[in-house]
Amino acid sequence: MNNNDPQVSIIILNWNGWEDTLECLESLYAIVIVVDNGSQDDSVEKIREYCLGNLEIESPFFKYDPHNKPINLIEFDNEGNGEDISSKVSAESLNLYLLKNDKNYGFADGNNIGINFALKNLPTDYIMLLNNDTAVDKDLICPLVKTSESNPKIGLVGPKIYSYDRPREIQTVGFSIKWSRGEIVSIGHTEKDEGQYDEVTNVDCVSGCLMLIKKEVIQKMGKFLDHEYFLYYEDMDSCVRTRKLGYDIFVVPDSRIWHKTSSTSKKAAQTAGYYTSRNVFIFMKKYSQKNQYRSFLVYFFIYKLWYSIGLNTVYYRDLKAFIPILRGTKEGLVWKK
Repeated sequence: MNNNDPQVSIIILNWNGWEDTLECLESLYAIVIVVDNGSQDDSVEKIREYCLGNLEIESPFFKYDPHNKPINLIEFDNEGNGEDISSKVSAESLNLYLLKNDKNYGFADGNNIGINFALKNLPTDYIMLLNNDTAVDKDLICPLVKTSESNPKIGLVGPKIYSYDRPREIQTVGFSIKWSRGEIVSIGHTEKDEGQYDEVTNVDCVSGCLMLIKKEVIQKMGKFLDHEYFLYYEDMDSCVRTRKLGYDIFVVPDSRIWHKTSSTSKKAAQTAGYYTSRNVFIFMKKYSQKNQYRSFLVYFFIYKLWYSIGLNTVYYRDLKAFIPILRGTKEGLVWKK
């Protein structure tokens, strides 16, 4: 992309995961904002070392490039409001903006902080939200922007996402929503890529693992991600709101990333169980029709609840995993708009 092309600001949220974040950064070559969500490990110091060129990154997807170091690291506490960044920007090297939050604001508001910073301080036409536990293809951005620019009704796009551990296995090429069950169904999940999803496709939702959003969509929404969720379902919520504004959502298969499976959630299995069980009720109460919500309740209490308890107990090997699931279910049931 050249200077006349639309400008993209990439936001990566980090929480106690500097190894993933640095691998993700090394696979990128763009304007990047890292939002550290109050990490308690040495993430900030490791990011500083990486930018100085003192920390070499290993990955099965690329070779470490020492030639683009050092990276000009521009640090801010929290949102960096009111600070003049122009004097800190380098024209000779890459610039990396690091926003250091004072606490963990969750996936939703952590990313919102990065979005607000980009819109206030950078000449950006698109915001890209990118999970830190990813590695990206070198041609990631151009196909996404090209598709977005092809039609003013396209408000949000996502890539073809593969499994990090099984690089030819599809993790998702978008999602469809089964309202009667309250399920977000991943298209192409675990399928071997044999070209069956090589067409640009209109979908209900794309993964928050990577979203490219037009600036005007965010401006019309106000906050792009609803902080009510904190973690999980906030990306699906934003997709529904994007469609309600009259925009389409597409998956662009020429853009590719490789995603590690729930690396943050494995560190906090009970947190994941609580928010997924709670937030599905919030999502359904906000957007489903009455008959769909009633059908969802039947399905949830006959099957989904017990399946979730069993899966979390076995997968995470945590006999207490059912407690936060039940607590999340209770709080979701009583939640009101």
